[in-house]
Amino acid sequence: MPFSALQAAEWCGGKIEGMPGQLFDSMESVEWAQANQMTFIGTAAYGRKFDQCPAGGAVCREGLAVPRRADQTLIMVPDADLAVAEILGKLAPPAPFPPLGVHATAIIADTVTLGAGVRIGPYCVVQAGASIGDHTVLMAQSFVGREARIGQECVIWPQVVVRDGCRIGNRVILHSGCVIGADGFGYRFAESRHVKIPQIGGVIIEDDCELGANTTVDRAKFSNTIIGQGSKLDNLVQVGHNVRLGKHTILVAHVGIGGSVQAGDYLAVGGGSIVGDHLRIGAGAQVAAFSAAAFDMADGDRVVGAPARAGKQYFSELRALHKLPALVQKIQQLEQRITELESSTKNNSQ
Repeated sequence: MPFSALQAAEWCGGKIEGMPGQLFDSMESVEWAQANQMTFIGTAAYGRKFDQCPAGGAVCREGLAVPRRADQTLIMVPDADLAVAEILGKLAPPAPFPPLGVHATAIIADTVTLGAGVRIGPYCVVQAGASIGDHTVLMAQSFVGREARIGQECVIWPQVVVRDGCRIGNRVILHSGCVIGADGFGYRFAESRHVKIPQIGGVIIEDDCELGANTTVDRAKFSNTIIGQGSKLDNLVQVGHNVRLGKHTILVAHVGIGGSVQAGDYLAVGGGSIVGDHLRIGAGAQVAAFSAAAFDMADGDRVVGAPARAGKQYFSELRALHKLPALVQKIQQLEQRITELESSTKNNSQ
């Protein structure tokens, strides 16, 4: 959808430097943007080179020194990322939601409660006693189990599974392949075999959460596995049974949270990391990518590595590790020198 610099500035509340009437076809990253496209600049490194970029315009963070050509327009804003979010919201095409009502191929039990303005797509299954809140969308082939609850204004993308008894809050987004409420991984080894422990609890996904494709949240053994309000989980994240995550948690792709972890608000875990079971994690804690958290963490702790430890310690150890080859060579030289000295001393004593 074509738009002008003036429109973009109005959408994001920015100030124009250049031509308000300059037109753009779309937005693109600074590496690929062309003359008919707008980009964004949030760091000085990109800002210094903007006049060498083909892009016709950019949304820029205030305070950056950004040279521009006469054919380029800047929109200055306090936060370039948030401003871009506002612009993209205006440019985004309508979501491909099914029509209002229930598709003819969907299977909806007689005791299901459907709110006003729901949209239920082809081949969805909603079992007995479940409820779907006002203006919620179930895309094709989604499954909602018995007595499950899905709140208002949720978007459930194709092939999502919400198992029986699980509760989804308002304005939650579940991307394709999510499984909410599969059995927790609980077994007891007895009589030479693994005995399954029934998982009779549920899952609660609080308001305003978003879970990426193929992310799984296991049901609790007794009460509920809980994902706190406003949390965002990337694709392919595994949350074990009995876990309780605080508000506004961030889990990046391939993170695994072991069973019975309790975490405070604003936990952030980088991609490919694991958090061991039964740990207590403080509010605002951060785990760097590809780390393994094996010990409890206090509020605000930042850890890295496997096993994860404080960044200062980890990088000190890493620097020492990089010196090992030279140290080994030095030791070998010293050993050779000692051998020579011993040999010389022995010869002189004779």
